[in-house]
Amino acid sequence: MSAVRRAIAIAALLLGVASLAAPAAGAGDHVTRLHLSGVIDQINAAYMEEGIKAAGSSGAAAVLIVIDSPGGELTSMDRILEAILASPIPVITWVAPEGARAGSAATFVTLAGDVAAMAPSTNIGAASVVGSGGEDLPTTLDRKITNDAVARITELARNHGRNETWAESAVRDAASASVTEALSMSPPIVDLEAADTDALFAEIDIGHRSDGYAYTFNGEPLPRLSGLPVIDANMNIGQQFLHLLSDPNIAFILFTIGFYGILAELFHPNLVSGALGAIAILLAFIGSSSLPLNVGGLFLILLGIGLFILELHFTSYGFLTAGGVVCFVLGAFALYTGVDVNNPVRVGVSPIIIVGAILLSLAYFFLLIRGLLQMRARRTTTLPIASLVGAGGTAQTLISPTGIAYAGGEAWSARSRGGEIRPGNPLRVVGVEGLELIVEPEEKDG
Repeated sequence: MSAVRRAIAIAALLLGVASLAAPAAGAGDHVTRLHLSGVIDQINAAYMEEGIKAAGSSGAAAVLIVIDSPGGELTSMDRILEAILASPIPVITWVAPEGARAGSAATFVTLAGDVAAMAPSTNIGAASVVGSGGEDLPTTLDRKITNDAVARITELARNHGRNETWAESAVRDAASASVTEALSMSPPIVDLEAADTDALFAEIDIGHRSDGYAYTFNGEPLPRLSGLPVIDANMNIGQQFLHLLSDPNIAFILFTIGFYGILAELFHPNLVSGALGAIAILLAFIGSSSLPLNVGGLFLILLGIGLFILELHFTSYGFLTAGGVVCFVLGAFALYTGVDVNNPVRVGVSPIIIVGAILLSLAYFFLLIRGLLQMRARRTTTLPIASLVGAGGTAQTLISPTGIAYAGGEAWSARSRGGEIRPGNPLRVVGVEGLELIVEPEEKDG
């Protein structure tokens, strides 16, 4: 019986230690802040996905998404919505700072938050579906996509006790609302107005909206946020650069550069303009989201390897090598999606591996190119075959009538014009035919 009691006591002790080691559900020591700005594209989508994952893994109490976006692609928007809805911790969406907007696809993202807020002098809405160039869609396609978008946005509004009627009109009629109008509706479009994070967290900690609607996450009240430090999780430098390419003007310029670069290569082959054109077109495809980010990154790395190989066969004075390095770096940017926080969760390709691969490739091709240049230099210092006429040499093999002769410091194919020449016997070069020496045996003196 005493053994049973000891076993129970040990089990209770272990359970007690485990309960002390494991924090309570929803507990956290900071708030992770993400920034959804500019056009919503695949770069933003990857950043949001990894940022929310990193926040959940780093012990954050909640994720705060600061929104200032005119909208963007539906596919990228869907990825962001899925990341928010699957978040292991509460997600707060906040249209800020003052003067910001949540237009089109950003409206969906705002309404997906467990708490949706707006700063003073901000607006939300105009979520009608249009083509990539802003044009109206064909009637049937427009009806299908619009109905799907309406179902999506009204469900988001319904799940958080927000105004479904306005949400539908934002898609069907491109309705838009200022923060004052958004809060004056019943029910409101968003939950509250806040000018800064202190005011935002203080309002959330009240626990409910002004109309009494309670803030919850998975059926539980939200954790207390006031006083918690806010840690920014920004795009890494590679994502920031690639996100610039989503600007339609930049994508158009890259397409133009790529077109004329390849055209110049066709009319005046030089490899440099062709390489520049290929890089520009790949970046344009990535920026316009016509090419998935990971596929684009892989193509850039393959192009970089191709440029390194071409450098071995053509003299470009380092331009092809430089282009290969640029492709490697940009490809690594596309493949590495880790967010930039104090203790980031590394995903995708490790930056250490990326830097190591680039340095190793550079060292390898530097040594290889230097070796080739040295070989070329040695070749230029050796005697041209035509200058060997009249020179003496030695038969390395039996030349009868052909064999190998050693002359001018190198071995050559040789043909005898004066009879058999045995190995080691002296000979004289009397002519050249292509890369073959015409030789005669040389009589020894005395």
